[in-house]
Amino acid sequence: MDRKIIDLHNHLMNDESAIPEYEKVAEELGISKIVFQGLEWPGVDFSRNSAIKKAINARPDLFVGFGGVNLWKKIKADRIDKLRDDGFTGLKFIVPPEPYHSERFYPYYERAEKLKMPCLFHLGIVSARATQHVRVDNNFMRPIYLDTIARSFKDLTVIGAHLGNPWFEEATMSARWNPNLFFDITGSTLKKKKPEYIGELLWWSDTTEYKSPYWSSAWEQIVFGTDVPAHRMFDVVNDYENLMNTLNISEKLQNLVFYGTSANILRKAGVEI
Repeated sequence: MDRKIIDLHNHLMNDESAIPEYEKVAEELGISKIVFQGLEWPGVDFSRNSAIKKAINARPDLFVGFGGVNLWKKIKADRIDKLRDDGFTGLKFIVPPEPYHSERFYPYYERAEKLKMPCLFHLGIVSARATQHVRVDNNFMRPIYLDTIARSFKDLTVIGAHLGNPWFEEATMSARWNPNLFFDITGSTLKKKKPEYIGELLWWSDTTEYKSPYWSSAWEQIVFGTDVPAHRMFDVVNDYENLMNTLNISEKLQNLVFYGTSANILRKAGVEI
């Protein structure tokens, strides 16, 4: 495949034994970087931070790690420094005990901003099976909270997962007013929502009356991610391509979605691209 791709949202499914399969798929799809997201919350038995470290050590040219942060633990900002020292480029947040924009978590965001570590937030409904040992309030993971974070930490790169599903309008309107806020469209959205629906959400361009003051197109704030095991990554690439081709998104913008925007995010964090 000729297209250059960065997968900004994946997980090292199971453990480090899956590394060879990801390497194979990356070569076949032309993926230059796979960003593995750690997972941390009370009762979770598959954090993956340790497995991700092994992947980074094995293939630092291919794998990038965002360390999972358990938001239920006592807040200690130096935990972010330790993740950075362990080789993690960014941070992953999920299942908070309070809304993401609670000032309780500000020490983490402040430290990440200073260390130039991008932060990816799970948004919307989370799996009930995987979180059965912790109290979950999905309302704490609404995309509108990222608007507050992005405004408060203007040099922090903020990435929201799943286009905020099911709060899609909150996600896209928040992106429109924050140049440091980006979203992927992972999960069920591309399977269940028609391309025209996504196009209506990402409506602004340099020719619209109420365009963003920061970007010429809404698609400049959309990044590619898969969030699936290696053997299903082909399918997600096809979903993204079908979405953008159906909406007649220019090749220039498609290349930004698949590669360019994520490349800039990772370069800012110190990753060689």
